[in-house]
Amino acid sequence: MKILLSAIPFDNGKSGISVYIREVVNALESAGHQLTLIVEDDGAKEFERFDLIRIKKRNALFSMLYSLFILPWRINWKKYDFCIMLAANRRVFCRYPIFTIAVVHDLSQYHVPVKYDKFRMFYIKKILPHYVRKARSIVAISQSTRNDLIKYWHIPAEKIHVVYNGFTPPEKIETAKKKQLLYISRIEHPGKNHLNLLKAFELLPENLRKEYTLVMPGAAWNGAETVFEYAKNSPCAGQFKFTGFVDFATLPELYAQSAMYIFPSYFEGFGLSLLEAMHAGLPCACSNNSSLGELGANAAELFDPASVEDIAAAMQKILTDEDYKQTLIAKGRAQAARFSWQNTANGLIEIYRNRSAAVFGVRFFSGTMSEALEKIADLVKDRQNHHVAFINAHCLNIAYKNEAYKEILNSCPAVFADGIGAKIGAKILGSRVEDNVNGTDMFPLLAQKSYRIYLLGGAPGVAAKAAEKAQAVSEAEFVGCADGFFQEKSEKEVFAEIKALHPDIVLVALGVPKQEEWISEHLPDLPGCVAIGVGGLLDFVSGRIPRAPLWMRKCNIEWCYRLYNEPVRLFKRYIIGNPVFILRVYWSKIWRRK
Repeated sequence: MKILLSAIPFDNGKSGISVYIREVVNALESAGHQLTLIVEDDGAKEFERFDLIRIKKRNALFSMLYSLFILPWRINWKKYDFCIMLAANRRVFCRYPIFTIAVVHDLSQYHVPVKYDKFRMFYIKKILPHYVRKARSIVAISQSTRNDLIKYWHIPAEKIHVVYNGFTPPEKIETAKKKQLLYISRIEHPGKNHLNLLKAFELLPENLRKEYTLVMPGAAWNGAETVFEYAKNSPCAGQFKFTGFVDFATLPELYAQSAMYIFPSYFEGFGLSLLEAMHAGLPCACSNNSSLGELGANAAELFDPASVEDIAAAMQKILTDEDYKQTLIAKGRAQAARFSWQNTANGLIEIYRNRSAAVFGVRFFSGTMSEALEKIADLVKDRQNHHVAFINAHCLNIAYKNEAYKEILNSCPAVFADGIGAKIGAKILGSRVEDNVNGTDMFPLLAQKSYRIYLLGGAPGVAAKAAEKAQAVSEAEFVGCADGFFQEKSEKEVFAEIKALHPDIVLVALGVPKQEEWISEHLPDLPGCVAIGVGGLLDFVSGRIPRAPLWMRKCNIEWCYRLYNEPVRLFKRYIIGNPVFILRVYWSKIWRRK
């Protein structure tokens, strides 16, 4: 795929975000994708092997405004399948003409109020949220960040995907252990909490204070002078070691030499060094908040970062209890094994492949017809039972009140948008549906594949007539059929026939929501197949009900033709249901903002 990546800001390669950018780019490249990167001067050399859209690096204000209002108009969006904003909590665009994934690392400014100056706090709290919401999909790198996006930026939960960071395992080095405790982080006060760590070290028993050194690699950032001043005047000043920034090549030796890893930060979007330390076989202690609490759960000693006594107790426990230390080492290695940058890259790609919109809490695929056909093909190849559904404005009106029906839809591996209603609803709520993926248009395309298809539904004789007509012009094999009233065959006979024939696809036309409820109830008893709820499809295929002319379908007014043909049956659905649907969509939008 052709992917546009925003790789700014790169922070000269010295921040956690720069690591994320570098590693995700490498993972996407190794997966064979064609990448174009937006970079400032400090990232140009790092990524010179790619096609680049270069921006001159100036001050932060220029970078923010240029990225927001000028850069989006410089890009030839048609060249790319989709875009990933790799640091959307720092830089965003005012417009996203193609499907865009905005990756948000953290909202630390809400947890560490003095982290930035007033201008940046205004930018982060007032400007960023508005433009991040415009992206089609938003990625949080931890559950903690997801919760913050919902709480502080009021982003709908259904629009957020959690895709955890990976980490690059440091090279294993065999070297003698030193009596040192390790904390790798930029020196930033108060966010990184070095001051409480220094104070906690001072509370350790005298023998441990004299025996161990606290090593703190990291570049000096905002507030570093406060940390350095305290360390200089501490009674344990001789046991504190600040090494400055260290590159990745130096990390293996640091981990190999250390006795334990301590991570007391007040807030982290992720915390790569914690996983690196776990992988390297260090017993770890970390804050019980933000993503650190997630990563460290059951694998590290957790403490309250605001409590100097808590931090000291965690260090003392690990340094003095050998059995507990070995337990943490084993659990930490198992935890670290779950994360990789390739998993991160694959997660981002899958969001695009499975791109979706949501209305009334019902999530549905928002891509093209060809991609929908690929999804069904993948489900057929799986040879397991799968439920596929279509939804339109009428279906969503039912789901608005019927929680059981909504749960069934959300349990399906694929739900497709059928008709203009779902498309309009998604647009009002900030998403875009690319194609009208309706069952009537999909059926002849499915029929050109070498599938074995069983038809179930319609009045007596309708399914048989549909199978006869379809077989005459299809590559697929229509292996059997039955009416939806079970008059031609009993339900028991239908089940026996389906099991004996073992079709790839069973098209179930019983009407909404009956067909979804029927499939959900009986799917476990079917042989490995894909059961698709198709509403009135068999009436159209059989010719019992004529379909709207092509020009009406292209104008998205097929519903008018259907209303003309069946005014009594469809009056309530269209004349009453459609306006009610639009009102409900707008109300849900207002309610969501509140």
